Amino acid sequence: MDNEAIKEKSIDTDQTPKIYGELWTIAENWSKQGIIDWDKEKYKNALFLEPLQIEGSIRGNDLFEFFKEKNTQVLNANVWEYLKDNNEEIPEEWKTNKKGNSQYIFFWGTIDRSPDGNLYIRYLSWSGGNWVSSTYLLSGNWHEDFPAALFVK
Repeated sequence: MDNEAIKEKSIDTDQTPKIYGELWTIAENWSKQGIIDWDKEKYKNALFLEPLQIEGSIRGNDLFEFFKEKNTQVLNANVWEYLKDNNEEIPEEWKTNKKGNSQYIFFWGTIDRSPDGNLYIRYLSWSGGNWVSSTYLLSGNWHEDFPAALFVK
């Protein structure tokens, strides 16, 4: 791969992400890995489920505390933004889980605050033959179809 192609796939995770929507704010952008040279092959298995998600579900606030306490290197909204705009760079393996269910891939490194004050996490999901991007309420229940996207060195 030439230097120009690598540069085009570089994502600066240290910069402040774009705001999700009008009147939204970034509540926290806590997981940063510097500049990532994105390689979808390297990230195809970079998804994480907390054991309670596999057994049933876990509250999002508890999962967030788990990530923070363990200093888990989750990807942030800068990667979400890049993949949202470059769907061909999303690993095929992210579409469905082992049971064949659509997955919602979450980018926990950034917490967004909506105009009503609620906190949300951004995600990408394969639906109807397309990648869809949206957010999910932090305080909701997180189950086995909701993996976190992890940083890979």
